[in-house]
Amino acid sequence: MEGQCRCDAILRPLDGWLEERVSEAMVGRGNLPAVVSEVLSAVVLSIGGEAVVPEQVASLAMADRQWLMLNLSYILQGGGYWLKGCCDVCEQPFDLYLNPKQLPVKAAGEGFPFAEVILGESRLRLRLPNGADQERITGLDEEEAVVQLLSACLLSINEGPVPTGYVNELNADALQKIEEVLDEVSPHIGTVLATACPECKRPQQMEINPYWLNTTRHEALFQEVHALASEYHWSEREIFSLSRERRRLYLKLIERGRNVVV
Repeated sequence: MEGQCRCDAILRPLDGWLEERVSEAMVGRGNLPAVVSEVLSAVVLSIGGEAVVPEQVASLAMADRQWLMLNLSYILQGGGYWLKGCCDVCEQPFDLYLNPKQLPVKAAGEGFPFAEVILGESRLRLRLPNGADQERITGLDEEEAVVQLLSACLLSINEGPVPTGYVNELNADALQKIEEVLDEVSPHIGTVLATACPECKRPQQMEINPYWLNTTRHEALFQEVHALASEYHWSEREIFSLSRERRRLYLKLIERGRNVVV
């Protein structure tokens, strides 16, 4: 964030208003990086002890945004959750339990979020791509996306300005070297799980979508509001202001009362 490496973030306590805002954003899902920025801006209270504004969320490295979204998913689900897969050998479906907090994480390398690449006699200084970069290149074809991304991330050449059209003249070997160096500096989250098919026992791999959030929570939230309003005659505003834990406690009390035999 702002060219610094911070190692702690605090998410806002979940109440109905925040859950509804997150669910609404995920249900719409247009430009996914923009949606992620919107969600994280609503959910992240502080990073490194400093209050967060939307511009800072957009400036976070991609792996940081993935990690925050995975943690948000863990909170919304109330823990880990099951993924559905299909064996690519025997084609039998199977389930795999995922705890996002147990995914392997590679820490940022030296210099993060900046990197230097030597190409011949030129020393390139770059910053790692961030959420704002992702937003800008969404929808572009691969070649144009690479050009736009590098043009945004290339800060200087030999400590001077970048000549116009420089990125367009880079060959495949240069682009490969830049990618490798950025990869070394960037933090990473393991998003491919190794497992075995329960039926044929053959090794399988399952790729995780780090931006997935359970959008069925949107309907469940209003079911909870309906149940509480019906029982206690509270307004939607009053119910939305309750924390998730308080809502669940009242719902348990309602259920317990219905099961009491008089």
